Amino acid sequence: MSLQTAKVTDTKRSEFTGNIRNYMTVGGYTKLSGAPTDHMVKISGSNHWLRVMNICRSNSGTLFVKTKDNSFIVVNEYDLSQ
Repeated sequence: MSLQTAKVTDTKRSEFTGNIRNYMTVGGYTKLSGAPTDHMVKISGSNHWLRVMNICRSNSGTLFVKTKDNSFIVVNEYDLSQ
């Protein structure tokens, strides 16, 4: 299995209005499903807005999106500032 990186074509901020605590463990880290962020992206090959998720273990976090075909596509943080 190889790590896939998203080719971001568009970005926007859309505040996550749900309860972020539902995505956190008792220890304060994210569950394996990730925690939603306030960023949304469109990626190459898709016309849908996808919520950027964050998974954090120890002091290191990784941003990613989920699609129908792949549940873990890494998003580079610098792509969100376009």
